Amino acid sequence: MAPEWQYLETDQVVTYFPSYLSRLAPHVTKCVESALHTHRRILGYQPDNKVVVELSDSIDNANASAGVMPRESLLFYAAPVDLAFEAFSSGERFCNFANHETTHLANNGQASPEDARFRRLFGGKVSPWANHPETILYAFLTAPRTNSPRWLIEGAATFMETWLGGGLGRAQGAYDEMVFRAMVKDGSEFYDPLGLVSQGTALDFRAGANNYLYGTRFQSYLALQYSPESLFRWWQRQPATLRDYKDQFEVVYGRPLEQAWQEWVSWEQAFQQANLAEVRKHPITPVEPLSGRALGSVSRAHEDTETGEVYVGVRYPGVVAHLAAVSLRDGSVRQLTEVEGAMLFRVTALAFDRERRRLLYTNDNNALRDLMEYDLRSGKSRMLIENARVGELVFHQGSRTLWGLRGSRGRVSLVRFNEDLSD
Repeated sequence: MAPEWQYLETDQVVTYFPSYLSRLAPHVTKCVESALHTHRRILGYQPDNKVVVELSDSIDNANASAGVMPRESLLFYAAPVDLAFEAFSSGERFCNFANHETTHLANNGQASPEDARFRRLFGGKVSPWANHPETILYAFLTAPRTNSPRWLIEGAATFMETWLGGGLGRAQGAYDEMVFRAMVKDGSEFYDPLGLVSQGTALDFRAGANNYLYGTRFQSYLALQYSPESLFRWWQRQPATLRDYKDQFEVVYGRPLEQAWQEWVSWEQAFQQANLAEVRKHPITPVEPLSGRALGSVSRAHEDTETGEVYVGVRYPGVVAHLAAVSLRDGSVRQLTEVEGAMLFRVTALAFDRERRRLLYTNDNNALRDLMEYDLRSGKSRMLIENARVGELVFHQGSRTLWGLRGSRGRVSLVRFNEDLSD
């Protein structure tokens, strides 16, 4: 039976939600209102209309999105966030989402007097439409900053998410720091702005994470060197500001974007070399690689003493995400079965039933999770429960039970399945 949809309306926001999420709707609405107030104070942003917010429970990994064409809208998912590797803020998720996504609204939807005149002429902001290429021009006239590259859009939002979160966020997170320190240690080449939006995106198996990493780091550097207020002057679309983001950058910083980018790269390399020098003062735990090749994102691993292998979910460029068996003897890797809808960093929830020689794992991790079984003897996989919505799997050998966390309707529950998978 389809849920009843309800709405909550204030002076600034209209939030639509299924009835079973009614307890979350007031909090989400207040988070968005607070973020809008902050962006009005800092950036002078005033939406053209009330911001429409949809609160949904249709996926099992929390996410959010924003759009300004033809009107300002936000979409929040009620599931818990994935905190693997500290790649997302540990703060309250709806406030983080609100701070992040309303930055998109402000950066992409703010109108100068000139933009406002074109919006009145065309009856609002015009979305580009492939069947009518002239709409690209209309979009540029009504909302020019939507033509900014994604590294700018996502980096700005991630910076604000951190700044408004009191420093809790990805701009000061351990994962971002680790990435750039490792790049400097390995002598990796830094993309320039053009390379980032072409090759850097095409080769990024982490679903566009390079845009977040580079964009956040570059703009944090600008805030450190010149002040956060300089960023705001770059982002704003006010009277006397320029339509193109690169032109406006040169007005604010007095140098071309490409020059400032190279200055950041030089600063980053020196900064990370100093960090590495400090790290090298202390001995590290000796390591022995299990595999001769990088496996990209990996899940929780399980050792099989019977075969001398480690079972793990892996996700790396050029190959569909899959369950793999890594030999502890020679490091060889066997592909077992594909994982559909793999998670970005953790790939899949994975458990090992030693007695029945089976792996229990999840598919559709970015939708409604299915509980799957892979039989190590036959090499066949099958679905056990469709839309089980269970992750963080652990199999207890003594009681022959499978445990996990089920997210549904904005709540997380600890669940237990018997050996025959009845809960």
